[in-house]
Amino acid sequence: MASSNFTSESNLTGSVQYTQPSELHWRIQLIVDGLIAECHQRHQHLPFPGGDGPYCNRTVDTFAGCWDDTPAGSVAVIQCPAIPGFNLKAQAHKQCTKNGSWYVNAVGREWANYSSCLGPPKGEDNRRDIFIYVAGFSLSLLMLAISLCIFFRFKQLRCDRITIHKNLFVSYVFTGVSWLPYYFLVSLDGHTQLENPLWCQALFVATQYFTACNFLWMFCEGLYLNTIMVYAFNSGKVLISSCYVIGWLLPLVLTGIYAGVRGSAGSKMETLDCWLHDSPFQWILNGPVILSITINVIFLINIVRLLVTKLRQMPEASQTRKATRATLILVPLLGLQYLLFPVRPEKDTTLAEIYHVTVALAISLQVNLFLCQLFFLGPFHYEKKMEAAPTNEGR
Repeated sequence: MASSNFTSESNLTGSVQYTQPSELHWRIQLIVDGLIAECHQRHQHLPFPGGDGPYCNRTVDTFAGCWDDTPAGSVAVIQCPAIPGFNLKAQAHKQCTKNGSWYVNAVGREWANYSSCLGPPKGEDNRRDIFIYVAGFSLSLLMLAISLCIFFRFKQLRCDRITIHKNLFVSYVFTGVSWLPYYFLVSLDGHTQLENPLWCQALFVATQYFTACNFLWMFCEGLYLNTIMVYAFNSGKVLISSCYVIGWLLPLVLTGIYAGVRGSAGSKMETLDCWLHDSPFQWILNGPVILSITINVIFLINIVRLLVTKLRQMPEASQTRKATRATLILVPLLGLQYLLFPVRPEKDTTLAEIYHVTVALAISLQVNLFLCQLFFLGPFHYEKKMEAAPTNEGR
């Protein structure tokens, strides 16, 4: 049933009733206009078909369906446009008649079949991933609360190394506490996304700040461990103070720049949907995060090298076991598993589904993985190994 007469706002956005239809229509139209502009730009660079046979000319319709040149007597197929309420995994169809013109309906207008686009929404997969995030973050928050109580309770754990751990864990807590309401109030609520209130934009910025803090405190873990193992007489207080600046203040500056640039961007598309969609301005935050993870890889290699050097007096099997154990602990501690995530499989494939679930599990359960390794691969085994390094007292 998706002909050119299909224009009602309720159909475009689902069964939710909106209190400001004119505002909603403006937002949807803005999205459609952006997609139409992208299609025109694409068609300008698309070569014309060769051969002598007739074909239907490239066109774009009012639903932002971007139709390329199509041979006469065939059916053109495209992915459903990214309009609110459409299932992006489904396909739309448009008939090219034998005389090389697009099919025209009974009222004399070109017609495309968008009925499949009104099938089960893509949100089902998104909800699954979101529920994984919510469950994982909730479990992580519980584990973090227990861990922080242990760190604050026992005096023998009050040293610079544990101070770094505490700040990392607190950043995990803030990250989870900011993302959980965002998932419930924004990601699962299309109404909020379309209304785009100021509070949901501010909440998104908060999630970005705490996420950046989280990654940079992982970097501080690597920086601290590498520094105390390489420079035995380095001042611990200076190092800790530097980590406070890197872990809390630097993300604040980066997030402020990001919010200011994106919020004042000329394109209104940048500030729609509670900032949920991808934006090139995200690199203001992603760039430093990727750099920090890359440097942590270098730190890991150097730390393991130094640790193996110190273990050479032990039997070879024991060396391998202890070095492997230290590496397993350091990988989630330094956030190195995130290096695998940019390698994304092709969309709408089984591998893509596995990828999304794996990413959701890894991100939300990272804390649990690290804590299990820290406490169950030997109580504070990692701490004891670090104490074997030539460091200042009290670290």
